[in-house]
Amino acid sequence: MVDARNPTPSDTSASAEPKRQLPPVLDKLSPLEEAVIDAARRGTWVQPGATLAAGDLIAAEDLGLRVRADLIRELLMGRRGELDPQGVLIRGVRVIGRLNLDHLTAVTGVALVDCALPDGITCQQARLHQVSVSSSVIFSLNAENVRIDGHFLMSDARITGSSEDGALRLAGAHIGGKLDLDGVTITDTTGPALDADGIRIDSDLLVRSARITGSSEDGAFRLVGAHIGGYLNLDGVTITNTTGPALHADDVRTNSNLFLRDARITGTGERGAFRLIGAHISSQLDLDGVIITNIAGPALVADGIRIDNHVFLRNAHITGAGEKGALRLPGSHSGGQAHLTGTQVTNESGPLVMLSEAQVIQQPLFFSAALVCPQSRREVVNRPCPDGARRMVVRGFVFTQLRDVTWREWLHLLVHHTPEYLPQPYQQLAAVERAAGHDNNARTILITQQHDLRRRAPDALGGSLARARHWLWGWLGHYGYRAHRLVTALLIALILAGATGYTAGQITTRPTHHTAERVQSPTTPATAPGIPCSTAELIGLGIDRGLPVGATGLRARCDLDTTTRRGQAFTYLLWALQALLWALATLTIAAYTGLIRKTT
Repeated sequence: MVDARNPTPSDTSASAEPKRQLPPVLDKLSPLEEAVIDAARRGTWVQPGATLAAGDLIAAEDLGLRVRADLIRELLMGRRGELDPQGVLIRGVRVIGRLNLDHLTAVTGVALVDCALPDGITCQQARLHQVSVSSSVIFSLNAENVRIDGHFLMSDARITGSSEDGALRLAGAHIGGKLDLDGVTITDTTGPALDADGIRIDSDLLVRSARITGSSEDGAFRLVGAHIGGYLNLDGVTITNTTGPALHADDVRTNSNLFLRDARITGTGERGAFRLIGAHISSQLDLDGVIITNIAGPALVADGIRIDNHVFLRNAHITGAGEKGALRLPGSHSGGQAHLTGTQVTNESGPLVMLSEAQVIQQPLFFSAALVCPQSRREVVNRPCPDGARRMVVRGFVFTQLRDVTWREWLHLLVHHTPEYLPQPYQQLAAVERAAGHDNNARTILITQQHDLRRRAPDALGGSLARARHWLWGWLGHYGYRAHRLVTALLIALILAGATGYTAGQITTRPTHHTAERVQSPTTPATAPGIPCSTAELIGLGIDRGLPVGATGLRARCDLDTTTRRGQAFTYLLWALQALLWALATLTIAAYTGLIRKTT
């Protein structure tokens, strides 16, 4: 049997590279360390006879529980001879000294399970096989730019730090398998807890039921620019940061789902508690039951996010503050359904939801009106809504179909729960209703749009005369979308014209003569008495003079006596009625043909 402490020249075979066969440095190995070497050669686990919890191992003085970090390094470098492909498998020991694997190319994998590493681990720019530190206690783990060919397993580990760089540093790392952080507890009192900016994981990233606490303006859990080859699962995670974002995942890419169900995210500041700006989720985003809190800024900031499948945000609680909104989704894009039912959003100092330039295409939007208006009101009235302080921003928001909210409820939200008048949301809602075959609903929406324009943006209409004209056009013709009032006004004007003709026939201008009477022959003496017109002739006279086009021919038999002042006055009155009839007829025709419907 080869003595691992004093290898002979025969141990360095010609088939191996000389660099891999450098002699070991450590001597005076303890029995446990001897057992570690033997187990590594056979690919079996080694564990001390006396077992302690990883937390208790921190202060363990028993030499039978200790393994020097330099020995593990020598094993991974191949300085202790050929090792089994299963790796260096150690359980329940205290590692003495910092485990320094920087720039190392390992000959096998390593597992330090239920161990204590009070001096931490560093493996920057190392090339490792599968690594496991599950259920271990570690003070600082620096794995920046590491390359791990297999899985990186840290489930139920406890990692602490007090560095501005972070307790667990994985920036620029490349994991060939999955990264398992299920149940992990990571804490850093002066910086991020986990910094994984730019990490690449070929399989899944699991952070279920973990507890992550950091103190950094850049985020407690950082995944900026990360690329996840599988799915990202953070179900039940608790992430807390009192000085900045809790979860900062701008520009993250996942090739599958992102799960954050029943998680607790608490951040601070104007940058948001949970950031997903520019993220791309190749399948669905599921945030059901999540609680996101930020008392000093937005809760969820997802500007420009792209989700190729469904979005689930049901029964969530989102609390934010400020004018940027509690739930921000401007410029977002979803290729599937969007479910927001049962979610509660709170913002005491600004909009609740920012959906400007957001698009939900191809599938319906499940959006409960109670998300913004607790009573899900449907009425659109001049008086403000009692919950009008609860606002949403929907500039440029596009959707194909609304579910869980009626068009009247959505219309109420547009009128009473948006901070300013915008035409596009009304046009979008009208287009959806028209596409569904509800033309009457679409007309009601567009009429309401014009009312809201006059109420909240009167300066856009021009001066007082233009505003008055806009009001009159709205009152008479509903801005061209309904013409029944115009038809009624046209009939009333015709009746007034007929009544004017009849009245003219009842008023005398001189003895035996009336303002309207029978037309006599030119040869009739001027002293001849006038001949009264019949009632039908008088009414026809008024209509004949009032009609903008056409004539009844009654004026050849009965007409106004324009040589008298009263006859002239009735003539002027009928001219005015004729002009009114011209205007009403023109507007009625235009309204029916849709020539002057406004879309401002």
